[in-house]
Amino acid sequence: MDTFHHLVKAILVIIILYALALVMKKRGALAEEHSMVLARIVTDLCLPAMIFVSLAGQSVQLSQLQPAFVMLGAELVSIAVAWLLAVWLHVPRVQLGAVVFCAAFGSSTFLGYPLIIEMFPQKPEALTEAVLISEIGVGYPIFILGPILAVYFGSGKGSLKRGMESLFQFLRSPVFFALIIGIFWGNLHLPGKDHSLLGPLFQVCHILASALTPLAILSVGLMFKIPKFRNIILALVIVVGIKLIAKPLLVAYASSILGFPHLWNDVLVILAAMPPAVLGAVFLRRYGNDAAQGSLASTLLLAASIVSCISLVAVFWAVG
Repeated sequence: MDTFHHLVKAILVIIILYALALVMKKRGALAEEHSMVLARIVTDLCLPAMIFVSLAGQSVQLSQLQPAFVMLGAELVSIAVAWLLAVWLHVPRVQLGAVVFCAAFGSSTFLGYPLIIEMFPQKPEALTEAVLISEIGVGYPIFILGPILAVYFGSGKGSLKRGMESLFQFLRSPVFFALIIGIFWGNLHLPGKDHSLLGPLFQVCHILASALTPLAILSVGLMFKIPKFRNIILALVIVVGIKLIAKPLLVAYASSILGFPHLWNDVLVILAAMPPAVLGAVFLRRYGNDAAQGSLASTLLLAASIVSCISLVAVFWAVG
C-alpha cells in the first residue's frame, strides 16, 4: 500500500504541472512555440547540471553495473519490438517516434528515486543501485540514442545522414561534456560541494537540476492537443503492453537467470516499470523539430502514467 501511495503522489505531481501548463496556455501566458525554448533550457542547462552532480560525487565497482546493462539491453529490445510491431500494425509514420520513445525509455529519475527511497529507507545501497541503473541504463541511452531517433523519425524520410549529424551534435553538446567530466570527477575523487571555492558551482548545478522536472513537464504540456481517442488507441496499447508490462517482466527474467541479489531485482523491476520518460517528448520537439510527435508523446506520457498506478503494483506483486 505504501508503494502505491507514493507512486500515486509522484504521478499527481506530474499531472498538476501538466495541468498548469495547459492553464497557462489557455490564458495566453505561454504558447506552444514556447515549448521549444523550454526544451532548449532543459537539454542545454538542466540536464547537464543533473548529470554532473549525479556522477561527480561517486565512484562505483564494475560488478554494480550489471543491472544497468540489463536495463540497457531491455531498452534496445523495446525499441526494436515497438518499431517492428508499430510497422506491422500499420501505425502511421507520424506516430512512430512517439511510440518508440514511450515504449523504450522510462521516468526512472523523477518517479523511480522517490519510490526507491520510500520502499527501502534502511537500505542506502538500494538508492545507489537505482542511480547506477537510471544514469547508465536509462540516462546514457536516451541522451545518446534520443537525438538520433528524434531526427530519424522527425525527418519524415529516415535519413541515416541526419541521424549521424545528430550524434555528432550530441558529442558537442553540454550533456556529453557533463557526462564525461562527471565520470572523471567522481572516479578521481575531486573536491565537491563542501569545497570553499567549488561549493557555489555545485550549488548552481543542484538548483538547475531541481528545475529539470517542472520545466520539462511544462514544455511537454504546451505541446498537448486534445486527440481523437480512436487515433491514438493503437499507439497507447503498444506503449502500455511493452513499457509497463513486457519490459519489467523481461528484466525480472534476466535478473533471475543472472542470479542478482533480491534487492537488485526489486530495484531493477521498479525502474523498468516506470511510465514513459518526459524527455521523449522534449527530444522529439527539440531535435526532431516535430510538434505533432511531441504532442502525441505528451499525450501517451500522461495516459501511461495513469495506467502505471495499477500496472506497477501488479507487476511488482508478480515478480518483485
